[in-house]
Amino acid sequence: MSKLVLVFVNGADDEFKKDLSRQAQEKFATDLAMMMDGLKPLSDSKPMSGLGKGVLELKKNGRPAYRCVYVIRNGTIYVLHAFSKTSNGTSKANETTIKSRYKSIP
Repeated sequence: MSKLVLVFVNGADDEFKKDLSRQAQEKFATDLAMMMDGLKPLSDSKPMSGLGKGVLELKKNGRPAYRCVYVIRNGTIYVLHAFSKTSNGTSKANETTIKSRYKSIP
């Protein structure tokens, strides 16, 4: 199996660096590296229904909680959004960002 490529979509890399704690960055970076090698991530990962076919999120719960949203398509892991949250559910603003970036990938 060939190694997957990692692409951050439209500013998701800046969010990853600015909006996630150092611990969340390290955890999600490890997960993404594992997935690039065809392995399952260590973090909880679940589908995000209604945001695009195959969209998944890596989760780090706590206060605040952190999320890294991605989709795997054509041998590429596209990171769509990275954010922190303090309430249950995903905010409309985050959903809008995810949907918009999903539509922009090839």
